[in-house]
Amino acid sequence: MDAHRLVRTGVVAAAGAAVLLALAGCGGGPGGAAPQPAGGATPSPAATPAAPSSPSSSPYASAPPAAAGPADGSWVGLTGGKPVSVTVKKGHALVLAEAHVCQGTARGTAPVALTLTCDDGYTARTEGTASTERGKLVVTWADGTKDTLTKATAS
Repeated sequence: MDAHRLVRTGVVAAAGAAVLLALAGCGGGPGGAAPQPAGGATPSPAATPAAPSSPSSSPYASAPPAAAGPADGSWVGLTGGKPVSVTVKKGHALVLAEAHVCQGTARGTAPVALTLTCDDGYTARTEGTASTERGKLVVTWADGTKDTLTKATAS
């Protein structure tokens, strides 16, 4: 297997993981209901993860939640030789980059404003804008990083 195909396979696998994480983080069950623990017990508030907070002073947080649009879906690519995956769906966003997992909101439609938090304190890809250009998703992050991604397809 050549190196290019190996990288593509790894990026598509990351995109698949991103979709699974995004769906798991969005309430998942039928009708959007969160799955209930066995035995009907309700989890205590301390066991329920808090929703990511977004600073109200951020220019990225001012638009309404994104409706289905051209940015929706899973997008994959390489930036600086490292795989990057962005998934946008129903006002939610998930980014996998440099071994970091970041999730949050996608607001607006053209461009889509992304406001994310990362589990480990990573901050390079937490605020940015995404737009589609010639069939690609271009995400420009507040720190100046730019990701140009291709729509992920099942193989």
